[in-house]
Amino acid sequence: MLERIVSLEPSVTASLIALGQGHRLVAVTRYCRRLVPNLPAEIPQLEPTWSIQAKEVAALKPDLVIAGIPYGAGKVDELLKAKLNVFCLYQQTLNDVYNHLIWLGQLCDASSKAQEVILEMKTTFEDLSKRAAEKPKRRVYVETWPTPATRNAEPWIVEIVELLGGEVVPTPPGRSVTEEEVIEADPEVIIVNWAGVEKMDVERVLRRKGWENVSAIRTKKVVAVNEIFLNAPGPNLAEGGRELYRAMYGS
Repeated sequence: MLERIVSLEPSVTASLIALGQGHRLVAVTRYCRRLVPNLPAEIPQLEPTWSIQAKEVAALKPDLVIAGIPYGAGKVDELLKAKLNVFCLYQQTLNDVYNHLIWLGQLCDASSKAQEVILEMKTTFEDLSKRAAEKPKRRVYVETWPTPATRNAEPWIVEIVELLGGEVVPTPPGRSVTEEEVIEADPEVIIVNWAGVEKMDVERVLRRKGWENVSAIRTKKVVAVNEIFLNAPGPNLAEGGRELYRAMYGS
């Protein structure tokens, strides 16, 4: 049985806490407390998968290290060279998130709890989808990073927006996009969702040169959300869905 787990992503930490397995955590990342504020004060906080130092992880003598996107070049190799057991997750869709909850549940002898968490998530999305069915469909641009090149929504966020009756523009998702692409797509709602940024200034978007005729700019429908609920692909996506609904429809 796994007794000492190091989590290298907020989504992993949130998943383990939701499964009732927080007692197995011996370290998390410095970003995890934003998503799970009630973590024990004494738990070590490391860098995430992108920039983790293998020697810091090895010093904790974990049974398992759980990593997730985004991956930094060579970082998993360094963990393996340190003779650590590493479980790597690569979420792209909501089904991936559900499957990973199932896998984590199996690893920690919490399979039934995993099914409960998944059902709660699906129920939330179904309820929001029903509420959105009566709303007008809108073109939505979700900006995950502002500069030097803007980045649009990750695939799982696109799924949630579509469940809420939105049309994500520009496509395809999960990539850098040019300002020209966004202007041509003419979104009616712009959702500011900058990864890792706690306080986002929507005025930066409203003041962009050349964007004056974009529908969302003209109507000032530019809304910031709590990005970690959406950018960390775990059970918190249910709350992320509520944030998106409020951003798209205002209530």
